[in-house]
Amino acid sequence: MAYESVHIIERVFKAAIFVPIMAVIAWWLLANWLDRTLAARDALIGFALLAVAALLGLALIVRGGWGILGLLAFIYSAVLAAACWNYVGWRRRERDDLLRQVKTYQDAIGRDPNNAAAYSFLGEAHLKLRNLGEAVEALERALELDHTSKRDRRLLQQARRGQPLAKWRRLD
Repeated sequence: MAYESVHIIERVFKAAIFVPIMAVIAWWLLANWLDRTLAARDALIGFALLAVAALLGLALIVRGGWGILGLLAFIYSAVLAAACWNYVGWRRRERDDLLRQVKTYQDAIGRDPNNAAAYSFLGEAHLKLRNLGEAVEALERALELDHTSKRDRRLLQQARRGQPLAKWRRLD
């Protein structure tokens, strides 16, 4: 086989490995953004990192030879894939936990319809899940039952402005 033919086969082989890896990572990011497991900002950061990996991979394929650039592209892609997988898993567990909380607070409200704290926590959980309509309803009911709650008033204003609650932000 001619020297040029070997390089063409090598480049096709690299593309056959690299393109599916990039496609899978892009699919994870997009699917989880559409699933509302990832915020738009988080998905954009992931796509920016993916673009860097794609540029490194493209340079690897065009340049030919694995070399240090190829090794870096492969390692970067593997690390990015592992990070995406772990982050998405963490976000799904976080979302599942919030859904369990919603069920718990709804059960508490079912047992005691005048439980202001349950409505407050239900509204907070809905706000974290980006269910703004449900958050407004629950927080309005919490304020009907306990009109002195500054925390619920702040959360209600945030829900009405359409701003979901970041999980790590302190409320008190």
